[in-house]
Amino acid sequence: MRYSPQREAISDILRSCCDHPTADVIFHRAREKIPNISLGTVYRNLSELARARLVDTLETTDGFIHYDGNLTPHRHFICSSCHRIIDLFVECPIPAEFDDMGLSVEMGKFLYYGKCDQCKK
Repeated sequence: MRYSPQREAISDILRSCCDHPTADVIFHRAREKIPNISLGTVYRNLSELARARLVDTLETTDGFIHYDGNLTPHRHFICSSCHRIIDLFVECPIPAEFDDMGLSVEMGKFLYYGKCDQCKK
């Protein structure tokens, strides 16, 4: 992947936040650094970064794709009421049955859905 200042700005935004923004939110943050950046440029770069596994994508209950620049192993909890995304740094071993079935897991994405502590009240 070739270097571009737009991709670098988008990567910096994702590495410096933990709120799992949408492309539109990233676009508005990127315009603070690069005023003439287009929404299409943001989408194109997010797609390239995700394809290269330099960012993670999260499919949520709000109908938008959210992005995560934190590549350390972790899971996510998504509130079905307020749509908040919470990072979970818990170990979840790969089930032994996968090996018994001849499956070799290279990566995984773990999303848990439910109600957060505030929405349960």
